[in-house]
Amino acid sequence: MKRARAFLLALLPLPALLPLLRGGFFASDDGLFHVYRAAALADAWRQGVLHPRLFPDFGFGYGQAVLDFYAPLAYWPPALLSLLGVSPSVAVEAAFALGFVLAALAAYGFARSLWGPWGGLLAAVAYTYFPYHLADVYVRGALPEHLAFIWPPLLLWGVTDIFRDERPLPPLLWAALAWAGLVYTHNLTALLMLPVAVLYAALLAAWTRRPRRLLHAAAALALGLGLSAPLWLPYFAESRYVGLALGPSDGYRAHLAPLGQLVQAALFYRYRERSPAGAADALRADHPLSWAVLALVLLALGLWLRRGRGQPGRPVVGFGLLLVFAAALMTSAASLPVWAPLTPVLGSLQYPWRFMLLVAVGLIPPAAALPGLLAGGRAGAYAKAQSQHSFAFFAPLREFSVWPLVLLALILLIQPLPHLSLEPLPFAAADAATPDRMWQEDAAAGQVGATWTGEFLPLTVTEQRWALGRPRADATDTAAPVPRPTVTVERAGYDSLTLAIAAEQPTTLRLHQFYLPMWRAWLDGRETPTYPTGELGLVSADVPAGSQRATFRFGPSHFWTIGDVFAMLSAMAWAALAWPRPAPPRRRRAAAVLLLAALALALNGAGVGRRSWTPQPAQTAVGDVALLVGYDAAPARGALDVTLYWYALREVAADYKVFAHVLAADGSPDAGAVIGQHDGDPVGGFTPTTRWRAGEIIVDRHRVPLPPALSGEVGLRAGMYRPEPLQNLPLDPPTADGRIDLGTVRVQQ
Repeated sequence: MKRARAFLLALLPLPALLPLLRGGFFASDDGLFHVYRAAALADAWRQGVLHPRLFPDFGFGYGQAVLDFYAPLAYWPPALLSLLGVSPSVAVEAAFALGFVLAALAAYGFARSLWGPWGGLLAAVAYTYFPYHLADVYVRGALPEHLAFIWPPLLLWGVTDIFRDERPLPPLLWAALAWAGLVYTHNLTALLMLPVAVLYAALLAAWTRRPRRLLHAAAALALGLGLSAPLWLPYFAESRYVGLALGPSDGYRAHLAPLGQLVQAALFYRYRERSPAGAADALRADHPLSWAVLALVLLALGLWLRRGRGQPGRPVVGFGLLLVFAAALMTSAASLPVWAPLTPVLGSLQYPWRFMLLVAVGLIPPAAALPGLLAGGRAGAYAKAQSQHSFAFFAPLREFSVWPLVLLALILLIQPLPHLSLEPLPFAAADAATPDRMWQEDAAAGQVGATWTGEFLPLTVTEQRWALGRPRADATDTAAPVPRPTVTVERAGYDSLTLAIAAEQPTTLRLHQFYLPMWRAWLDGRETPTYPTGELGLVSADVPAGSQRATFRFGPSHFWTIGDVFAMLSAMAWAALAWPRPAPPRRRRAAAVLLLAALALALNGAGVGRRSWTPQPAQTAVGDVALLVGYDAAPARGALDVTLYWYALREVAADYKVFAHVLAADGSPDAGAVIGQHDGDPVGGFTPTTRWRAGEIIVDRHRVPLPPALSGEVGLRAGMYRPEPLQNLPLDPPTADGRIDLGTVRVQQ
């Protein structure tokens, strides 16, 4: 029988995963956003940055501090797969699949600990195939919220055992990890679960008559918050610098459905159903309950009222039922009197339908209790039934027929699946993760940084979002400095840059990055203020006349450091509580991993282990427009990745184009011929030269396609040209063909 249940548990998530096996990534509300973020995290890891608070390529290459304000854990699995060679889009689909499996196991484990394996299986089915859970993947593409489904059952399991077990310390430790995991996975779900967990702990304290155990539950919360301090502390301290500071809006009102539309009567669940044309209320409930879920709830409620009296599990089932009804009500217009006064808090959720996750969590106790309720409420042989505080009330399999449960499970499983229609994206999966593709998507939608609302856009950016990647309308020609400064890129890193500059007059250095106060600058080792300039709020620092060594780096801020210290102290406290004998080996291993992770993140945040490199030197003036001050060239699959470092000498009113040419090697039949090229506006076509400001360093990347099977030395040239009339800008020092000679590069395909 145990093998049969294990087999059923293994098969349970498979139907939910089947749509992911279709070829190509699928269209959804936010799915591509998360592909871009996972790819960006993988790129940061390649450069030795474990927690990259900044994604420098986001926002048309001006950079956005996405992971300073958004939980990163959901992107770790796909980023790891990307490092192993899996394309980012496939890696994200694998992460979706992993979320289904782990959430099912979490629901099963929690329910089984209370009502046995058959109750655990039914609860896992109800949780996995809850329509909003499926919609989170196949309609919304919400990877972080989908993976957040893993943590609430584990959290409630830990809180339950704090009050049930004779030794509350072990569940306290696991509950703390569940809290930290939830915060690191999805901020908003953690906000939703906080009052639920507090009320649940209060219920258990009253029921078990163990009020002192509330201190253990509070300690688990405190320890979890301490472990996750590197995330939430900077969020609260630094979100005032970006669009998040504008505060929550009342846009949720448009998504509060009429009370009568909370349940969908369709035989098979239909996703995001709209009202008929011309109907008075234009919007139905975006993610209503299914009739199958309602049937399960009503069945459990009826049996609970009739047969649950005197049973030790009655309060937990009642809490689950109450959570289902309360959370469902919060998605309807009837809850507006609650939403309105709490808009500063609830408004941050953006959409009322997020409460559907709590409905799914609330389903676990009544679904798991159904085997016992159907059997008449007789308590079965349960591993922890010897404890007077046990909640077990299920009957052994021999005391009831399993077929009603099988039928109910099949209904819950099948009813939401037939209308999961996936629309494939119209481009190759390999293209879905490149910055250029993201910028094209942003430009087409009038958005920035792969977000719909610009919540991570610094408030110092005054340009309209839709215009960020376009030429500047009021651009004018200004004078170039005489004599020209000498600028050299000494070191480049993921979120840092070191320059040597020699100028006969004071100047302002600018980075091609949106300013945030976390950007810091040093001149010859002494920190100097940074500030925003221009309509794009570029990172700027004043440099006096003379020779200077200027270093820019994003962070660390004081709040990052404080968060790291809190996390380190919390990890040490967790390990100290977990280590004493007779602690099981797995708890000691968890303590060791936790300590190492906290230490590694703290040291890496301070700069340890981060990769930096010295670009190839260059010092060529392109007209009086810019200096080429360095370059990188790295072979890629079927292409050559060329990075040009420009120093803008002045502002210009014309949009000049940049080119990168690959030439056939000397000695070949086509020696000197162009065999690969890429040209256009700088930075993927979204930073026209009319956007350049005097003293700005522009990191301009070009992927030059190469002929197949090309191997050996190739020549590399670069420059700028005027499109009308077509003419290369003059160079200093000059060359015969008006192209900057960048030497040769060895390629191997």
